Amino acid sequence: MNFSAAKQRMAPAPSTDRATGILMALVPCTVATARRILADAAASAGVELHEVVAGVHAMRTGEPVTAAVDEALHRAVDRARTPPVAASASWLSPQPDVLRRHVNHVRAARRRALAAPDDAGVRSELEDAAYTLCVLMGQRSAHGALLAAEELIAANRLGASPHRGREPEGLGG
Repeated sequence: MNFSAAKQRMAPAPSTDRATGILMALVPCTVATARRILADAAASAGVELHEVVAGVHAMRTGEPVTAAVDEALHRAVDRARTPPVAASASWLSPQPDVLRRHVNHVRAARRRALAAPDDAGVRSELEDAAYTLCVLMGQRSAHGALLAAEELIAANRLGASPHRGREPEGLGG
């Protein structure tokens, strides 16, 4: 037995928690969504969950991933990245400085989760930050909330309407 084979046998199996943390940071998404991505990718690729978990770890480190797992993960992530829903006329837009602070908090939590995906505290912080942004933006997904928040921040900086030229319902004359 050579040294590298022995080293591979002794290496711990990639953890589902670590893969969950990596997906939470990359998508961005909640714990539940990250776990659904893993399960959906496993079912779609026709492989065991541990193979998809290993694929997430391999992608993170730049190692090769089987084509079936790679394709299944990309499809599952694409499904999880729902586009932002249009804000209702009754939605109150958050103050730009409050929104900017929360977006920066989500970004910082994503960086920490990517650096330490095994850390349950970091994953919890990202979960809380993503949830708060979803509530602030009236969105169902963290990805959609982040996109909508960034659009609103950019529109505010440019002095433009955050409604992309649409007049909110009920305000027309």
